[in-house]
This record gives sequence, C-alpha cells and structure tokens, in this order.
Amino acid sequence: MSQSPEFAEQYTTVERLKFIAIFIVSGGAITAMSKLYFFPWLNEFASSAHCRTVLGFDGLAVLWYGVFVGMPLSSAAFVGGVLGYRGYKIMRDNQTPPLHEKVFRPTRIVRGKKAKLFGYLHLLAFGPLLVMSIWGIPQAASMLSHTKDPPVNCTANPSIKWDALPRASYLKR
Repeated sequence: MSQSPEFAEQYTTVERLKFIAIFIVSGGAITAMSKLYFFPWLNEFASSAHCRTVLGFDGLAVLWYGVFVGMPLSSAAFVGGVLGYRGYKIMRDNQTPPLHEKVFRPTRIVRGKKAKLFGYLHLLAFGPLLVMSIWGIPQAASMLSHTKDPPVNCTANPSIKWDALPRASYLKR
C-alpha cells in the first residue's frame, strides 16, 4: 500500500498579504533610492573617474574592478549567505523544504537522495558568480592597461572645484 504524500505547511492568507506588502514597499524604496541617488552619483563618478582617487587608488581602477569583480563577488556573498543557509538546513534535515519552513503553495516534502541533491545545489549556487568574479580580474586589468594615458582636462581637486564637474540635481552647495 502506498502512503499519501506529505505536504509542507503553507502560509496563511494574512501572512501572504504581509509578504506582498513588505516586498512592494521595500522594492519601491530600493528602486526610488537607486534612481534618485545611486545612479546619478555613479554617472557623475564614471564621467570623472580618470581624475579621481578613492582611498589612494586610481578612480578608473576602482570603477573597473568594482564592476567586473566587486559586483559579482558581493552578489556571490549574498546568494551564498541566503541560499547556502537554506541548503545547510536541507542537508541537516534531509528533506526539502526543511523542517518548520512554510511555503506559498501546496508543496510535497522530498526526502532522501533527491533532497540531498537540492541541498548541494543550494550550497553551490554562488559558484557561477564566484567564477564570474574571478574571470573579471583579468578583464578589468586589460581595460586599465588600455586607459593608462594621462588625464587631459582634470581639475586639481575635483572634490573641491565643483564648477568643472557635472552636478547632480540632488546635490546642494
């Protein structure tokens, strides 16, 4: 006789609506802050990176290594932290979804080798981002070697002489 499948506990309707509200508000806030502050700052920094230094490093080096190494590496750390922890719980409990984890729709509980495979996949999810970060090191170095010409129209100190730099609308004197 076959057993009836086990299903994981589901979120209630109130909990689902709470998640939706939290994600909409936080996503809207992140999008608004990015559009109002981060992207204008990044555009201003990128347009004058060849004239700047950041903590003693060339501005272009910070820009290229930040894009090709820093972004994938920070994404790998985030994915590794979030999915890696869930993968650890799957491996520990030998089932997916792990014990005491609620789900949004009816989900069968998987145990055994298939659950272990899911756990390993969660633990290794950061791998492609890590490989991309390692790949980015020579790419950034190559781009820097092509831009080693001396800066032409730089002010003595771009952080003090605002007249020579494009101003973002959110900055006030």
